[in-house]
Amino acid sequence: MATTKQLMVPATWGIRSSFHSLIALLVAFLVIASIYVTQNSSGVLVEDKTKSKSSGDLLSRCNLFSGKWVFDNKSYPLYKEKECTFMSDQLACEKFGRKDLNYQNWRWQPHQCDLPRFNATVLLERLRNKRLMFVGDSLNRGQWVSMVCLVDSVIPPGLQSMHQYRNGSLHIFKATEYNATIEFYWSPLLVESNSDDPVYHRVDDRTVRVQGIEKHARHWTDADILVFNTYLWWRRAQMTVLWGSFERPDGIYKRVEMPRVYEMALKTWSDWLEVHVNRTKTQMFFMSMSPTHEKYTTILT
Repeated sequence: MATTKQLMVPATWGIRSSFHSLIALLVAFLVIASIYVTQNSSGVLVEDKTKSKSSGDLLSRCNLFSGKWVFDNKSYPLYKEKECTFMSDQLACEKFGRKDLNYQNWRWQPHQCDLPRFNATVLLERLRNKRLMFVGDSLNRGQWVSMVCLVDSVIPPGLQSMHQYRNGSLHIFKATEYNATIEFYWSPLLVESNSDDPVYHRVDDRTVRVQGIEKHARHWTDADILVFNTYLWWRRAQMTVLWGSFERPDGIYKRVEMPRVYEMALKTWSDWLEVHVNRTKTQMFFMSMSPTHEKYTTILT
């Protein structure tokens, strides 16, 4: 008699998910590392294996982008999902049944130097009187939640706050004692689009205003650290481009091939940064390609 087996094909929980999680960890590490380095030249971020004498010489010798992932179940994970006050259900893997949590134990190890264990208090001191802002889609929203969880445990409940603005597009976590904010702004295509609603953004015909960015960008202007991402939402053979306004009926619509439309939007974004961002004050990061979000697939054989 034939038997029926239920096979679970692990998309999210398998290699792709682990890679996605490691990419997220790496981006978070690079942002944190840059804050440590640039905000306090007297603080040593890395311990050079060649024992260089100055921090400047040390950083010139250590390429933070060259390294490997090392499994570390003694000092990692840096926070526990269940203990984070602001963990989102969208990201609460353990809460909703994920069993393989070993991805939380991987840390980035540069080839030329060693990194000290993350210290939330030190990071908050570096962020004193500053704005750290993540801008983009759900990948950067996950980065933002993780960053908030990293510092949450060292801040007394009465000295932290979380607020939403613009119908949920802008989330601001504030550490009152440090006058520091860690923010997220929903803008999956960076430029204006009909996917800008933080909740109702799944549309069949995605339309972008490749020359329209001010509506979003005015919320980024004064940030001290900006972390952008956009890529997954552009993965279509063509996309509708609007020259004009969503509010006016006289706009011109045209189907444009990829990656041309992506290039047009990034040019608008980069041109805005050139004019409005003070490079002596603001650090910027940009992430493009990343793995997709997927779920378990049930196959009956």
